[in-house]
Amino acid sequence: MRFGLSATRISNQHADEVCFADVIGKGRQLIGRLFGKKQFQYKCFECGKVHEGSPSFSLKYPTYYYDVPEAERAGRVRIGDYFCQIKPASDDTNGSSIQCIRAVLDIPIKGVNEPFTWGVWVTQSKESFEKYTETFGDDQSSLGSFGWLAVDMPFYNISDSGAPIEHLECDVDWGDKGRRPKISLWRNAHQLAVDQRTGISWRKATKIVNPTNSEFSGMHRGG
Repeated sequence: MRFGLSATRISNQHADEVCFADVIGKGRQLIGRLFGKKQFQYKCFECGKVHEGSPSFSLKYPTYYYDVPEAERAGRVRIGDYFCQIKPASDDTNGSSIQCIRAVLDIPIKGVNEPFTWGVWVTQSKESFEKYTETFGDDQSSLGSFGWLAVDMPFYNISDSGAPIEHLECDVDWGDKGRRPKISLWRNAHQLAVDQRTGISWRKATKIVNPTNSEFSGMHRGG
């Protein structure tokens, strides 16, 4: 009898523990749904559909690309998915080449699980560019460089002081093999730097992403 009584108590205790664990698990799920980070979504004013997932946009060319007359681009510009080199004009005896690499700029969206991602271009010194291209197929997670943002981004293009966005300094983390470099803007008062540092609201993200906004002329979706 003593053995049977003991076994019954152990069985009841185990059942209580399982039941309590189930309650805790469901409680955590409920808290996660109420207070956890959510998936971003927005209604497109153009098509009327609701799109889910954090937005990702890519700027096809660095600003310096547009400074080259169209008739000269074939001879002066070398550009691909990852690199861009621009030679000075033939009559610019004091000019030097411009080197850029494609990188990712993330802006956190408050309460959302994934950031607002921008595919951008950043300038590189000749030395940094050469090292980056030479080690491109390797793990570059321990490497990085300084750069200047070299794009015109809708909504962020001009700061309150009138400074062009391409004058923003940044640190470039080259990253693991197969991953695009990520940039961290230096701390300053430009709205883009502030937003990367502190995050943006869901409402502001919707305002930026909606393709009907005239600020998005010339934009290209992609990574």
